[in-house]
Amino acid sequence: MLHDVSRRPARMEDYGFALALYLKSTKPLLVALGRWDEDRVFSRFSDGFKLEQIQMLCSAGAKIGWIQVSETAEGLHLDQMHLVEGVRDNGLGTRLIRELQDRARASGRTLALNVIRGNRAKALYERLGFNVVGYDEERIQMRWQTVSLHNADEDRVPS
Repeated sequence: MLHDVSRRPARMEDYGFALALYLKSTKPLLVALGRWDEDRVFSRFSDGFKLEQIQMLCSAGAKIGWIQVSETAEGLHLDQMHLVEGVRDNGLGTRLIRELQDRARASGRTLALNVIRGNRAKALYERLGFNVVGYDEERIQMRWQTVSLHNADEDRVPS
């Protein structure tokens, strides 16, 4: 597990890094689904890249990924989480999602995300208690909801 990970607010000069990492992880999935449309993907990325919602992840002075979270009164939404190849499978994604779950739990809100069909991260989300709540041709919508002790079945315990 990576322990020396720091975060900082994203800056406009991070855009190129974020876009390259986004394309590296999403393009193969979208191509496999027959959903690759470069103009649409670039436009959607540009429209969704909101600096105030993004944190850059760094280790030993180097950028290793980024995470984007939006919030509403009802819940948190993990809009993006991308890690460079060399740091995946080291527990960092799990740690980041658990931190978001803690934030959602503390505020009594849900945590939602969308995952592109075929993305192996779906197994991680399921392992962390997310349930599929919808889907379309390209994405699977998933949601995690804290379990209230007052409404919980005896065999269900908050994680």
